[in-house]
Parts: sequence; structure tokens; C-alpha cells
Amino acid sequence: MHDILVIGAGIAGLTVALKAAEKGKRVLLLTKGAKPDGSTNYAQGGIAAVTSPEDSFESHIADTLEAGDGLCKKRQVEILTKNAPNAIEQLIKWGVNFTTASDDAGSFDLHLEGGHSFRRILHTADLTGKEIMRALLVKLKQHSQEIDFIERSTVLDLLIQKSRCIGAVAAEQNAKKARAIYAKTVVLATGGAGRLWLHSTNPPDACGEGISIAYRAGAALQDLEFMQFHPTSLYAPQLKKTFLISEAVRGFGGILKNHKGEEFMNDVHPLRSLAPRDIVARAILSEMQRTGKDYMYLDITHRKAKDIKTHFPNIYAKCLECKIDITKDWIPVVPAAHYMCGGVLVDSYSRTNIKGLYACGEISATGVHGANRLASNSLLESVVFALRACEDMKKNCLNPDFQLSTLNSQLSTLRDVSKLKKKVQTIMWEHCGIVRSMEGLKIGLEKLMKLEKVADFEFRNFLESAKLVMECALKRKESRGLQCLTDYPEKNPRCLKHYTIKKGPE
Repeated sequence: MHDILVIGAGIAGLTVALKAAEKGKRVLLLTKGAKPDGSTNYAQGGIAAVTSPEDSFESHIADTLEAGDGLCKKRQVEILTKNAPNAIEQLIKWGVNFTTASDDAGSFDLHLEGGHSFRRILHTADLTGKEIMRALLVKLKQHSQEIDFIERSTVLDLLIQKSRCIGAVAAEQNAKKARAIYAKTVVLATGGAGRLWLHSTNPPDACGEGISIAYRAGAALQDLEFMQFHPTSLYAPQLKKTFLISEAVRGFGGILKNHKGEEFMNDVHPLRSLAPRDIVARAILSEMQRTGKDYMYLDITHRKAKDIKTHFPNIYAKCLECKIDITKDWIPVVPAAHYMCGGVLVDSYSRTNIKGLYACGEISATGVHGANRLASNSLLESVVFALRACEDMKKNCLNPDFQLSTLNSQLSTLRDVSKLKKKVQTIMWEHCGIVRSMEGLKIGLEKLMKLEKVADFEFRNFLESAKLVMECALKRKESRGLQCLTDYPEKNPRCLKHYTIKKGPE
């Protein structure tokens, strides 16, 4: 019996685990992959916070609301922005080293990103997520007495007893049977769902499994239709993994161009290449379709080579591997599924509608992102609301009255479901992509339903999450933020602000 079971070991899961361990709680961390292999590790740009005297909470709030296209929950946004300095202070206390300005000792080197009115992005070169994970994993080892860690373990379902979450059913890699894991409190921190689509910047395990297991347990889901497609992933078919070209490159002066060198964003949005991500992604897709090309370009060659290498050493090195010298060559880019703005519905303390169950990080729907996430608010959301979850657990982590039992259920597995997953990813890309239609979504959902008879526990979660996203997209009959429908090209003020789905009693 653990005090807290944390499912997922990215920035949100580790924040909960470390803060709880500092309070003397016994924590069990479960992760599907190896310790550092989550979306946090892939984050390049940084973490948004008001740290400059020229900046203000009001400005950060306004920028977030503007990007969210009318669907942000303002109270949650206020909590996010006003708790940002404390979140940064906690990360630094845990050993995170953010890049400092060269001309002023002690101050941060702040980046500008799309949709932000001020430079407020703290970063560590262009490997911010990797640095955060490095520091948190070092801290994790210091709490080995309080925190147990099980890698390569897949959660099949949550355990619910007397309307309370009391643990989870999990299976370790290559296991033929599942087992029950019990805890007084359970935290879902399973990350995003970008790998439901054919082209994604996410790591392989970001398959939205938290969505399906929460749904089957009776948790409410919200805003699943809002998948953010990052406008600038590197177009390099020879790479096995999609590589992200950080938003900070555009903030540094990167200009989007077509193959003729025309700056096609100039007539699309007043911020041109620094417009919000949904606008840029659709503009790139539109220009690709208009010109018949497979990608567009991002040009940073007008900046000094030394400055480019200093600010973006990782991007420079990766592009060079692909024979692209970004100090001289334009960078070929294409949109890819990147970040799920919705997820498991939570309140301001990360509580779901199920007692004893919290959700933090990308799996959660706090409402701060609305219909489109503002750049670099994601790492911030993870830390702020994970810390608030821990604050709430101090008051509400009660000893639940439930019965422990042994579970040894046989697993239904297939040797290889990669081809089936590829089918789902292709359906999602073609029918629930950057631009959608009601007919396309209906056809896509029908195609997914034909795959329901496949008997494999992991594929079941993958397929069910994809179906839930499709169902949410069909509910919103308007174009807003990341939902772009050809049938309904305008916003509809009569649409419900947020669509929530929840499994009814069987």
C-alpha cells in the first residue's frame, strides 16, 4: 500500500512525486517507458513566466486568453500565471539551470515566442525539457527511500471501489498477467496523445492511454477536439523520429517562406511568422496545397551564425546531420501533431470528478489552454497544477476504507500491433487532422469502429482514445482555435463553451 500512485514520470509526475516525498509520503511511480523518455524530455523552447520588470501578469493572462480563442477558463489562467514565479523558484531549488543573460549576471536570458507580448520564456539553450528532467531525476535518486519506481509498466485500468479510485491494474513489459497496485491517492500524469496521428513530434508512448483508462473509470473528459499541430517540425524523411524546430526560432527572427522565397504569412496575420500556432499550421498546410509542395521553409540565415549556434545548438546539430546548415540554408518544415489541449477534466487543484483521482500535465484539462495553447505554457501548467495537487492532498489524502484483493488476470495480447496502430494513425491524420469536415469525421469514426474486435489490451486503449477524440470533434460544429471545419468555417457563439463526455452506467 502506497500513499500516492503516480502514473507517468514526466515533469508533472515527477513534481508530484518529489513534493510528496519531501512531506514524507510513500510514492510509487509507474511509467510505460524508461525514466527520461517522455514528452518533457523533448521540450526545446522553454517555460513561460513573468520575471522581467517590463512584463506583467496582466499581459501574460491577456496573451493566454487571446491564444485560447475565447475558451480559456480565466480563473485557471490567473492561477497559472500568478503561480509561475513560485514554480520557477521550485524548479531552481530542485537544481534546474536556466540560461542567464550574458550582459547582466543573475537575470534570465528570456526568449520571445509566438503569441507573447514580451520576452518571458525561460530556457536552457534549446534543450529546456532535457535539463528539467536531468535535475528532477537527480533529485529523485535522493528520495529513493520514499519513492519506488517501476519502469516499462502499462496501466490497463483504474481500480474503483465505493466511487473512489484506490489504485490501478498494470502489466509490466512482456508479462502474461496483470496485477493490482493499491494506493490512497492516484495521480494520472500519462502525458499527451500526439502519437494517435501519423505525423507527430511526440515520443512513441504518447498514445493518449490516460484518456481511455480515465474514461472507463467514469472520469469526465473535456476539449479533446483541440489537438495542437506544431507548425514547424523538421521535414527530413530519413529520420526515424520527427524532430521539432522550436517556436523560439521564429521568436529569434525566423521567417516562413515558400519555395520561391515569398513570405506567405505577411497577408495571413498581423504577427506574420509569429502568429499563434493554429494559424501558422493552417497557413503552411494551405500553402503546401496551393503550391503542391510537401513542405515549406523557415529562414533564419539573416541572423549571425555565432548567435544561431549559441541559442540553438541542438537544432543546429540535428539539422547538420541532415545536411542542412541553418546558418546558411533554409530549414524545411511541415506541421505535426504536438499537444493535446484537452483531456481529463480537473478543477483548480487537479481533482477529477472521481474521489482520490487527480490528473496533472498534458493528460489534464485544466482549461488554461482553451481552444489553442500559448507557446511554453505547457511545462508551466504541469508544475503549477502538480504543486496544487500536492497542496490539496495534504488535506484530503485520507485513509480510504476498501478491501484489498489479489488480481492475476490473463492478458489478451498480440505479438505486433504496429500495423494496426499505423491504420489508426492514418485514419486520424486523414479524417481528424489540421483541417476537418463533418463527413470526414463520420467516415473516420466508422473506420475506427471496424477495428474494435481486436483483442489486445494495449491496442484497446490506443483505439478507444482515438475514437473519443473523433467524437469530441463531431460535437463542436464550428471553427475555433485548433478545430477547423470546412462545413462550419466561422465561430458559432451559440456553441457550448466546453464539450464534456463521460461514460454512463452500464
